[in-house]
Amino acid sequence: MLKLAKKKVRKANIASLIVVGEGIHDRAFLNHMKDNYDGRKTGQVVKIESSDGGSPRNILMSAKKSQEAAYDKRYVLMDSDVAIQQQDWAYAEKHKIEVILSTPVCLEGMLLDVLGVKPGTCGDSCKTKLKPFLGGCPTQKTSYQKSFSKEVLDTTEKDAIVSLRELISNQK
Repeated sequence: MLKLAKKKVRKANIASLIVVGEGIHDRAFLNHMKDNYDGRKTGQVVKIESSDGGSPRNILMSAKKSQEAAYDKRYVLMDSDVAIQQQDWAYAEKHKIEVILSTPVCLEGMLLDVLGVKPGTCGDSCKTKLKPFLGGCPTQKTSYQKSFSKEVLDTTEKDAIVSLRELISNQK
């Protein structure tokens, strides 16, 4: 019986990145963006996680804990309602974590701004104002499709969304 030589399969080096959202609403929105921008041809693997909120340091620590060697790049989407201390910026830099701030106030405030709606002054008021624009529970990624289609996301000039769009589609 003839033995055939095994064909060597070459695996391409694929970059990997993780994006950690501040909470479960952030994770749902990030997964919505991933559905719109992360295709097979991006040459990377994108993982979306969420922290349990807390201080900026806690959120950065969540991103660091995510198996350091497993990801080429780490990003954190964080609300801007709590000031980030200098030592937290230093921590992010030391651990090569890029911080993307949701402005104004929080994710919901940023999304209201994208729609041209004046955001509230705190996270809770922004959440309340955003609710009618969602197609369901804010913890479900499909809820964001109603008002934040790919076309809307493509045309916005909000810095955080532009950054997310570029990194998820591997254009950054």
